[in-house]
Amino acid sequence: MSEPKSTENIFSRIKSTVSGFFAGFRSFLKNVWILFKQNFKEVMIFILFCSTFTTIATSLLKEVLIKGMMKVSGVTYIVPANLKTVLLNPLSVLMIIVFSIIITFFSLFEIAGLLNAFSMAQVGRGTNLTSMFMAGLRACRKALHPKNWLIIVFILVLFPLTKVLPLSTSTFKIILPGFVNQTIDYTRSLSILYSCIYFILVSFLTIYIFSINSFVMQKTSFIKSCSESRRLGKGHYLETFLTLLLLTILLNFVINSVSSVVVVNCNEVISFIKKNSANVVLKSEDVGTYTYVLRQILKSFVSPAVNNAALAVLFYRQIDAKDMLKTLSSDTFKSGKASKKTVIIFIAVMATLFTAAGIFLIHRYSYLMEDVDKPLVCAHRGDNVNAPENTMEAFELAASEGLEWIELDVHQTSDGVIVCNHDSTIQRVSGQNLAIHDHTFEELKSVEYGSWMPGNYEHVTIPTLEEALTFAKESGLNVQVELKGSPYDKNFEENVLKVINDTGMHDNVMVISQDASRMKRVMEIDPAITKGYCVFLALGHPEDIEYTDNITVEETNVTPELVRHFHEQGKKVFCWTVDLDDTVQYLVSCDVDVIGTDNPILISNAVDKADCSGGFSRAFHIFMRIIADMDK
Repeated sequence: MSEPKSTENIFSRIKSTVSGFFAGFRSFLKNVWILFKQNFKEVMIFILFCSTFTTIATSLLKEVLIKGMMKVSGVTYIVPANLKTVLLNPLSVLMIIVFSIIITFFSLFEIAGLLNAFSMAQVGRGTNLTSMFMAGLRACRKALHPKNWLIIVFILVLFPLTKVLPLSTSTFKIILPGFVNQTIDYTRSLSILYSCIYFILVSFLTIYIFSINSFVMQKTSFIKSCSESRRLGKGHYLETFLTLLLLTILLNFVINSVSSVVVVNCNEVISFIKKNSANVVLKSEDVGTYTYVLRQILKSFVSPAVNNAALAVLFYRQIDAKDMLKTLSSDTFKSGKASKKTVIIFIAVMATLFTAAGIFLIHRYSYLMEDVDKPLVCAHRGDNVNAPENTMEAFELAASEGLEWIELDVHQTSDGVIVCNHDSTIQRVSGQNLAIHDHTFEELKSVEYGSWMPGNYEHVTIPTLEEALTFAKESGLNVQVELKGSPYDKNFEENVLKVINDTGMHDNVMVISQDASRMKRVMEIDPAITKGYCVFLALGHPEDIEYTDNITVEETNVTPELVRHFHEQGKKVFCWTVDLDDTVQYLVSCDVDVIGTDNPILISNAVDKADCSGGFSRAFHIFMRIIADMDK
């Protein structure tokens, strides 16, 4: 009889614990709302100032950084081929550190100002913009002391890597390239390692989250602030983590819902006024685009305010009510209202800075007034969403969809046959771990590729480059041939070029590679063939590269300036790998020539509906991309 009672007691305790947590969470939300509402006007003005100033300053500083790194390294461009040389230059390293610290101070300034407002409200005191500015400056001044440098690492590394609890609109962004994310997703060991590291970082952040409050609001070093955070959070780590997690989920839900409601209703009102009878599909796409943009804007402004308010509530929840005022340093209460003269000078200085920045940007980006051409779509490894990648079936499907370009990867077998495959082995596409350079073509040809994929692909096998190019010639397709290969291959580039010439596709092929040495070798063998250096990063003036005619860039690093520089020299810009249609409009506005994708039908439809006009519309779409990237 004791076992059922024991089980009943366990469930009773669990129920009581869960009930107590949600009761506390409701109280927590109420307090956050009170703080948020109490200083709404001051907080929103402060965030607007910080985000505007940071966007302009970061853009200018980034340009200075890139130019400085190129100058001290003696190069005119930064791409993977010379990235190591640039990054190992001591002066370049120093510049990167200084740039990163400056951006971190922007973030610390904003966090300190917001925490000041919400902490003062929590203890029943009023605040104003002057107090918030002074709090931000005090925090930055404290962080300059060597014993407090750890907070720079805390804000510079921990917040961006965890990508949780955005406390500032200016938090340094760490964005992994799309192909890196793909590699992590496809590789089980890397995926597990990434998950473990992420869990450790989030746990570390949960333990030391209150160190920010203590550092900003008290006269303590960051090391002591970390100790204070451990003391306050002890026994409450799980509760703190779950509270912040639920807040994030709820906040995203509210922002997404509000964005949808606002955009849909505005769209309906505009349609009613204009008596617009445009097709429903186009209208729904507009709604989706503007909902996404409004959501990003709200997240950029509302999330930092709500999260800092939440941090203040959680911090003071652990402190006895009579000790709340003691947690604030005397400096917190010194800042009164600014004099009229100070306000006028501040407004004049900021107006001058913003006006100068506006004139500079208008002059620099005047080319955005020009219309753009619709880019072509390239089927990356064929239409590999609907057929096995790098197979004749994928290439044939791409041709049937009316595309002008396909992309394929090539390796060399042990008997010198050039075949189409992305990896050095066929394990990922066939399940058999066979290295291509170690096996003959006949051995590889006997392995089925597509049995795992829905559809009639049971007997699909590895194709040769000759088969693929012969089909492309018959179908009127242009082909990007990416040189993969192995260090063990003999005369690899020569053999690939021989196949291209023998099939009569010399003028319809662009040879590409991420390996600069392969591109240089192709240049030596056949200077006349079209070449495209494949890079994930391209800064400065990569159009100066001598061993390439065009460039193919990972889509997150495409900029209108990059495209313009290449077009001025009669070269083309290809981008890869675009699988989300909400990215297409930005790339069209940048005026790229060809978009590579795994999903040709989706991207082709997006290209057909994209706006190719110049002027305000083009500038607007590029600006929207900047907004969309603000929370990444």
